[in-house]
Amino acid sequence: MNKLPFALLIGICVISNEAFANGGGYASSITTAGPFQPIGIEQVEMLSERLNIDLQIEHAAIRVEYLLHNPGKKVKIEAGFPVSETPPYYVKPGTPAPDANPKVRLGTAVAEKLEDFEATLDGKPLEFEVVPDKLDLKNIGPAGENRKVTGWYKVKFPFDAGQARKLIVTYKQNSMWRMTYLFSAAGMWKGPIRDGIVTVRPMGRPKAEIAFNHPKRFEWKEDHWEWAFHDFEPTLEDDLEIQEPKGKGLVLFDINDSSETESMTGLKGVYGARNGTWVNDRFRAESWALHHSGYQVSASSELPDENGISYKAENLRQEDAEHAWTEGVAGDGLGESLVITPDKPAHIRQLGIANGYVKSSGIYEANGRVSALDVSVNGGKPSRVLIPDERLRFRMFYFDLPASKELVKTIKLTIAGVYPGTKFHDTAISRIVLVQPLEKAPKISPIR
Repeated sequence: MNKLPFALLIGICVISNEAFANGGGYASSITTAGPFQPIGIEQVEMLSERLNIDLQIEHAAIRVEYLLHNPGKKVKIEAGFPVSETPPYYVKPGTPAPDANPKVRLGTAVAEKLEDFEATLDGKPLEFEVVPDKLDLKNIGPAGENRKVTGWYKVKFPFDAGQARKLIVTYKQNSMWRMTYLFSAAGMWKGPIRDGIVTVRPMGRPKAEIAFNHPKRFEWKEDHWEWAFHDFEPTLEDDLEIQEPKGKGLVLFDINDSSETESMTGLKGVYGARNGTWVNDRFRAESWALHHSGYQVSASSELPDENGISYKAENLRQEDAEHAWTEGVAGDGLGESLVITPDKPAHIRQLGIANGYVKSSGIYEANGRVSALDVSVNGGKPSRVLIPDERLRFRMFYFDLPASKELVKTIKLTIAGVYPGTKFHDTAISRIVLVQPLEKAPKISPIR
């Protein structure tokens, strides 16, 4: 097993539920069976770094732009972007997971990858190679968990003497609970990072449910956080961590996790708790609601069944990702509508939506997605809701219904904007749930 120099990265980042740290402190614990070794980065300096993080509901969309300069002789560099394996987010045995992800609920590690990875050099596509590896990082993170790197996205390119080059990297990665950007990896490049700016935008997430490990560095500006720096020599302490604050956010529990049954409400679904925590093996929260599909739905149009696949509106009530409602008129479906009728009038306060046809990333992109809905309750004045463009597999996008003193009898959703598909002029929605507040908290116990 070969020992590796600590900073294997290009100073870019690792993103996962929680990424490992870099910077020099773990060199003695890093071993690998893989072939990757960085080359030449200690000769090249980083004149600027511009990092943009769009923090979506399940993913972070990353774009990082570097201006690199070689003050020395001609050199060819090689650097890598790691593929990490993350341990379960919940380390307490028996603690229910906050969503329907069975991998997390069973407490197994989840192998991550850099989705839609692309790199350009001076405006031209830069080839990359995925190199397998087996790398262990010991006792890091808040709970002393291990991290593993299963491979690298390796890039290589030359520098002439005195040449400056612009490198841009984009990709997406899972960030449902926690992500880390490894500034410390830049410590292996020549000198400090001269200038930099970091922009973080919450896309579909409430601002209050996002926290930074260095909050004083970031300033809120209208719709994003921003941090500018100069002559920055990053250490391990400077690695950026963004996560859901403890006790904040939405946690979902299957009704079977409760000592009570659906007879409490007469409906099946999941219990949703906001701003809660475990106290003496009981989950205490500020508010509880039932997330359910206890409704009937009709559509102004439906795509006809094809090859045994249904696109009917009733697919919106199903929990699997195999089906979706797709409007059936010519064009992108602007003006098409759904009418949702709860099984009985109720105090419905929110809707949860899985936008697009989420069966696969290819199908999601090929078909249209809703960018805006006009929403009305009981035939009242509609209000416009903007819907983010994200393929949601485990969570949903929630939005408030227009205020109503009456029980909700009907909800009308009219397509007012569309993200066009790359192949089809069909706009789809995979799932809709009603969010009904509960008057009392269900009795939730840890899974045994």
